Amino acid sequence: MTRMVFKSVANLTEDPVEVFWLAGFVCNERNEWQVRVVYRNKRTGELIPMCEPIGMLPILSLGTWFDYGLLQTEGLPGDLMEVVIPDVGQPEVITSADMPSSLYRLPTSRAGHQRLFRYRTRHGVVHIPAVELIRALFIHNRALALALMRPAGLEQLYIPMAPGPRELATLCFTKEIAKSVLSRELAMEFAWLVLDVEARRSWESVRCLSAGQDCIFFEPPPIRGSSWQFRGIRHENQMLVLELNNLSGRAVPVKILEYTHPDLKKAIRAGVSGAKPGNPKGGDKPDTGEPGDDIDVAGTDQGSSGYRNPLVANMGRRQSAFESQIKVIKKEIEVEQAPREPTGKEPKKKPRHKKKIQVTTSERAGGKGLRPIDFGILCRAPLHRIGDLVAFDETIRHMRDRLPDVQFAAGLVLLKQGKAAASVGSAPRAAMVVRINRLKEPPIVLIDIDRTGIVALSLMVLHFKGGEKEDWIERAIQKTLNGWADVGGHWSTDVEAEMEPMCRSERIPKAMVPREGFEKQAEGWALRLIDRLGL
Repeated sequence: MTRMVFKSVANLTEDPVEVFWLAGFVCNERNEWQVRVVYRNKRTGELIPMCEPIGMLPILSLGTWFDYGLLQTEGLPGDLMEVVIPDVGQPEVITSADMPSSLYRLPTSRAGHQRLFRYRTRHGVVHIPAVELIRALFIHNRALALALMRPAGLEQLYIPMAPGPRELATLCFTKEIAKSVLSRELAMEFAWLVLDVEARRSWESVRCLSAGQDCIFFEPPPIRGSSWQFRGIRHENQMLVLELNNLSGRAVPVKILEYTHPDLKKAIRAGVSGAKPGNPKGGDKPDTGEPGDDIDVAGTDQGSSGYRNPLVANMGRRQSAFESQIKVIKKEIEVEQAPREPTGKEPKKKPRHKKKIQVTTSERAGGKGLRPIDFGILCRAPLHRIGDLVAFDETIRHMRDRLPDVQFAAGLVLLKQGKAAASVGSAPRAAMVVRINRLKEPPIVLIDIDRTGIVALSLMVLHFKGGEKEDWIERAIQKTLNGWADVGGHWSTDVEAEMEPMCRSERIPKAMVPREGFEKQAEGWALRLIDRLGL
């Protein structure tokens, strides 16, 4: 799995530290916006103020912690909760001094005199820091974080259009937002932000009400009957949102949404009618890192060339919940590509070795010319625990080493909440999705789920038939995972039948058992999977 080490945090102390509070935005002497973060030493309780690049905002939820700079994804504080907010746009505005000390003790002199929103619901009184609601509504990646406090910053990411409802809208993204972070979900989030009049007004209010202030504040948009799923703390009937994972009730004011980007290209053979997907010569290849890479994130004194060409660390996605059902279309630019003449020699690929990648979350280029890092589409500091999926991860490593000509891409996702099987204790259950791409062959997707508390579960394999668009493959994965949760912890035969026209589902029982001592068995499991899948 990708490990992310933040040098600025590593230099604070040798003890583990957690994000205790976000105390405002500040613009430094280089005209770069930063977040005033208050860290807490987990051993001593000491509060440590620090200014971090605003590009880190996507991962700065309360309770996120670091072990000598290494971002941790396990053991986050709080429990999973769900409430319905009558109207997000009608909160009581309070300060940190008004929040019950039994819920979260904020020393004003160190953590700042901050703004929170209070909502009264049937389930109790909900408190949420203004900055956390900003993160949930608007900050889905580094590019949006950088644009937040800049005048006309949002207009740098797309070709502007007037807000308001319409039948068809085309989002024309610019190169200031990386192609590698584009997806159906991001397109919908972005369309809501720029086309919904109240959402856009709310975005603009962040800069107007927070710039030059010692607190973060904004005017939330009206969203009625919004269901919130969050990690939080509860004391009696009082709740504090540490990380808002999902909120419903929003609607994108279009029926058909198209999106395009200068680097969304599809290669077609010269002189041949009909397009075949591929990377045009000289085109940008998205770099999302590889499972197992160490991503070394520089401190505030080192930067990048702004938004462009970031390395993307896929760390799990926040679930989008829109009321409107719209059609989303990715438009690609067709580029003519001359066919390559056969050489008769097969290129040899060396086994891949783990590497350390130097990146930054700052805005400007420094002396070392570090690449920027983005945190993936709708990415947040993950709540999941990898659990026994480490066995699957190790097995995939051995498969990758055995098959240097086959591409493997892996990532962890959270299961849809609301069903008992979708959680492990108070935390969401995680699943690992592995995509296998072979030359001139349809993709294969492997899905495994954390087995904690599960007696038996087969490994799921999705054999696609070829020609499927990326959005459809992603929806097939989501349908499979949702089906597993909906039927109480078993693969759904109804979902398998529904997807049969596009992909064949295969269950492989006892693929990686027993998982104790997996280090010694993973290579054997890998060989058996290679044989079973015909790789």
